[in-house]
Formats: sequence, structure tokens, C-alpha cells
Amino acid sequence: MNKKQLTVENIGTITITKNRQATRFILSVQPNGTTRVTIPWLASFNNGEKFLSEHLGWILQAKEKMAGRLKPPRLIQPGHLFSTRNYHYEISLGEGPKLKIRYAEKEKKIFFEIPGSKNLGNEDLQSQLKRAVENVLRFDAKQYLPVRIAELALKHGLAYKNVTIKNNKTNWGSCSNRKNINLNLHLMRLDDKLIDYVIVHELVHTLIPNHGSNFKAMMLKYFPDTNELEKMLKKIKTDLI
Repeated sequence: MNKKQLTVENIGTITITKNRQATRFILSVQPNGTTRVTIPWLASFNNGEKFLSEHLGWILQAKEKMAGRLKPPRLIQPGHLFSTRNYHYEISLGEGPKLKIRYAEKEKKIFFEIPGSKNLGNEDLQSQLKRAVENVLRFDAKQYLPVRIAELALKHGLAYKNVTIKNNKTNWGSCSNRKNINLNLHLMRLDDKLIDYVIVHELVHTLIPNHGSNFKAMMLKYFPDTNELEKMLKKIKTDLI
């Protein structure tokens, strides 16, 4: 047995784990409140518990600090969520028991109707709502981004092989060494100039795979305000909330 769990009052469950790579006793408190003690393989669990008892005060302080830093999760609220070049995305309260999606073509609006009887902070409801919005946004993106990248590639004399629309969490786009380009579906939440900037950025990577001086010079040729656009992009999250 290389693991032991015990419950400590005011702290909760603590796991003591033997590790062959460990050369000393290590205590850690995770952001979710989980407390772990790692001890050398040949050390006894009794020594692990003794080490733990000597640091209970530190654990309590660490958990209190983390609890203070943790912010309540942001919720998708009723009202206007965002707009793309094609539609206005709206969250509204519905009367039915299930989430519904309604298109208002004349107004160019998409309504995500959530059950008014349910708690808006319900985790399952928020996850379901987020998935629904992202699925519609993916459809929206597939109608525009592949067309736009083809137009910009032709305009600037740049070539790529394939384009894929993805729900990236860490970047707006990427380009492989085989000249396959991935574009983030959340680009649709940006204005047209920022969309074009990201697309051209990835197209230039088909010629220059790095961000060196040649790459920067080429981007400045197409977008003299490259530095300002980069700053704007860094302020926008690649996620709904």
C-alpha cells in the first residue's frame, strides 16, 4: 500500500502518498481545497502523520487564503450575450421545461430560451446552455470563416491546405507545418478587422513558421496597426465566460 487517507477536523480528507522519487516530506494544498502529503518511499505513514500534525496551522491558513481568492463562477445571464456579423445571440426565459433555441430571421436574432422555473446558477443548466451557444456559434463560423480565409489567401497570394473550425481555449488560431490552419469558432464574436487579422496571421505562418523579424515585417505590411490589434486580442477571452 502506497497511499493512506485520513480525516482531520476543520480540514477534511488528507491523502498521504509514498513516492519513489521523493527525497523529503512535501505538503500541498490544491486550489480545490484538496490536501496532500507526499513522503519518501521508505518513510512510514506514522512519520507522515507526525509531519502533518506539525503543519495543521499552515494548512488552515493556506485553505483560507485560497477560499478568499476563489471567485464565484460567472454565469450566462438573460439578455444580450454577444453579436456576430450574422446574428445577435440573446438569452431569454422560457415557459417550457427544457432549453429551446429559436431563430428570429427578420431581426437576425437567435434566442436561447432557458426554463424560467430553473435556478440560473444550476451547474447542469449553465453547461447545457454553454454547449448550445457554442454549437450554434460553430455553425455560424463554418458559414463564414472558410469563405473568408479563401478570399484573403487569394488576395495576398498565400496558400494553405485545409482549414478546421475548433473550440480552442488558448488561442485564436494555429498553423501546422503542413499548412493546415485551425481557426477558433469564437472569432465570430470579434469585429471584421480582428477576424481578418487572425486569419492573415495564420496564413503568413504558412510561409514563416515563427514570430521573428521577417514575420513581424510581413504582418506590418498587411496591418500597420499590428501592435494595437495584438493588444486588443489579448484582452478578449477565447471563451464565453
